[in-house]
Amino acid sequence: MRRTRTDWLTAGLTLLRDEGEHTLTIERLCRAVGLSKGSFYHHFQHVEAYRAALLSCWEETQTDAPIQQSEGAADPLQALRAAIGPLDHPLELAVRAWAVRDGQVRAALNRVDARRTEHLRQVHVRLGDAHAGELAELEYATFLGLQTLGWTDRADLARLHARALTGLASAD
Repeated sequence: MRRTRTDWLTAGLTLLRDEGEHTLTIERLCRAVGLSKGSFYHHFQHVEAYRAALLSCWEETQTDAPIQQSEGAADPLQALRAAIGPLDHPLELAVRAWAVRDGQVRAALNRVDARRTEHLRQVHVRLGDAHAGELAELEYATFLGLQTLGWTDRADLARLHARALTGLASAD
């Protein structure tokens, strides 16, 4: 069976999400994909190149794509929800845990956090909020806290965010 580079990255993101970064070995990836080390090396020069590609893939799927999707929303509050709603929250938590132990991952996570916060700031500017930067930081910090508490599967998460944002924005 012929596999693509994307297949290897998808397998790695799944392993990371479900079992942690310690499973991102060539042997474990080969078992997950069902191919040999030669196939791995056909797509990636070494494990470090694979991990860099994996972080890039995570950034694309978990940040770039949701931000692009949310930019098309006519309602700024809908844009906020669209930017964080489709995230794979267990994967996000796994990346955050990995970042505690790995500087390359921490740099990628810092870049993602800054991009997401800036996107939220821009949405708050569109809403006309006088304190757009502070609201964006508070919104993102609240989101991260709720994510850590495991509230990501609750149906009322978006409603809670909308209420908090509306209340904070009108407090000016």
